[in-house]
This record gives sequence, C-alpha cells and structure tokens, in this order.
Amino acid sequence: MVCPRGLLLMRELLLRLGLTPRRVELGEVEVIETGPAINWMALRTALEAEGFELLERQLPQQRLVQAIKQTVAEVLATSPQELRCGRSAPLLSQRLGRKFSYLSNAFSTTEGQSLERYIIGQRIAAAERLLRNSTLGVGRIALSLGYSSLGHLSRQFRLVKGISPTDYRRQLSASPAPNLTGLPPELYEPHQLPNE
Repeated sequence: MVCPRGLLLMRELLLRLGLTPRRVELGEVEVIETGPAINWMALRTALEAEGFELLERQLPQQRLVQAIKQTVAEVLATSPQELRCGRSAPLLSQRLGRKFSYLSNAFSTTEGQSLERYIIGQRIAAAERLLRNSTLGVGRIALSLGYSSLGHLSRQFRLVKGISPTDYRRQLSASPAPNLTGLPPELYEPHQLPNE
C-alpha cells in the first residue's frame, strides 16, 4: 500500500469481507470488529490474491518496541550525538510521548536486554560498518557517531566485540578475499589487485 489507490483497494477489500475499516494507513489497518469475529484465513487469502501480505498482529508493547528501534535507527542516521549517554532518555521520551522508564521496561521485557545496551549495540554496529566500509580514522568515526572521545568508543567497542576498533580493522585488512566464485575452496585462488 504505497499510494492512495492501494489504500482505496485495501478499504474495498475489507468491506467485501464484511469488515468495517476504522483506519487504513501505510502498512497498517484497524477494523471495528474484534479478533474472534474476523475470518483470518479468508482475510489472508484475499490479501494474497491482491498482492498484499498479512503481517501478524502485534501487541501494543511490541509496536512500541518497533517504534523505539525505528527511532534509534533514525537518530543514529541523522544526529548520532543525541544518543550519547544521558541524552537518549529525554530524546526518546519526547519523540515517543512516554516516560523513559516505561519505554525502558517495555523494551527489556520484550527484547530481553536493556534499552541502553541496545542503543550501545546499534552504535557499535554503525562503527563496525564504518570500519569495514570507509577509510575514516577511528577518531573520526568516534566523532561521527557522537562519542565524546576515541577512548569512549574503544571501551564500548571492546566490551561488545571483545577487540579494539583498530585491531578489528587490522583483522579485516588481513583476512583473505572471499570466495564468491562458487568453486571449491581448494580450487579458488584469489587474485591480488594492483595496490594490495
């Protein structure tokens, strides 16, 4: 459902199935009828016939966790300095309209890890991508991800990955080229590029 026509088609499909749409939006539909009154098999079949897919219903707490993850990803992509220690709590509270303690409890209950640990993990994953795909120095990577210092990034990276960012990059450059040829390993000989 990417366009108004898709939304209209979805509304018509629901009405044909005897359901009363309350809200039809991109990727989400709310109907007046409750779960037992809905023929889920008929709904799934009708959706698939029109090229749509029925995503499993999520509990409100699961939707909240998805919103938290999406917000963290957006902030990490646009203004990662806002995820610094002490800044993320008020930011998430403001963006999601809930107290941080509620967000944190919902997240840890659903995901089995604290929200703070998740944020650190996402920042470290971003650092990993930059170490792997860029030539930026580790200090520049720390600054670009909103870390207060190279030491702070290094400590968190070592806690999560068990290795320093510099050693991680060294290991990447020392590992052989991947075999994407489909040949058995004993027949594969990586070709060296001119500057290697």
